[in-house]
Amino acid sequence: MANFDEFKKNAAKKAGIFAGRAAKLARAAAEKTKVTAKIGKLNAEILAEKDAIRKASQELGKIYYEYFKVDPHEPMKEACARIDAAYAAIAAKRAEIEELKAEAPGLDIEIEIERDTEEPCSCGETAEKAAEAVCDCAKEAAEEACDCVKEAAEEVCDCAKEAADAAEDAAEKICDCAEDVKPE
Repeated sequence: MANFDEFKKNAAKKAGIFAGRAAKLARAAAEKTKVTAKIGKLNAEILAEKDAIRKASQELGKIYYEYFKVDPHEPMKEACARIDAAYAAIAAKRAEIEELKAEAPGLDIEIEIERDTEEPCSCGETAEKAAEAVCDCAKEAAEEACDCVKEAAEEVCDCAKEAADAAEDAAEKICDCAEDVKPE
């Protein structure tokens, strides 16, 4: 009889250990999901900040060029020269377009596509909106992942408890059967 009592205790003990490990695993998975979601959110926020830096840098460059294009500081001379060359190329191409239009009277097709260089590029606004959308999407995904992990952890805990109860019941049945079979 002592062997069966010992077996019963060991079975219940092992079921309890299993349940504890399952619960610990579920908590660790939930924590990892929270960390991963936070990292995703922070990465999306970093992208938004990089976009803000890019916009500010472009604005700074435009302001610098306007103020110092005539006499730029030494490190900026090459960049200002490239901008001047690009403006000169644009002027030459516009002159060529005007010549072509003059040679072909009655040509009413607008050939030139012009963008005002003083206006900020709308792609910056689009990029900012995209970064916000990515951030929102990451937040939603993180929340959903956390909810899923919590549900899974609860299910694992419930299953572990059921397994522990089933092991205890099985140990009791074995003890009962053993008592019935036990010779007197």
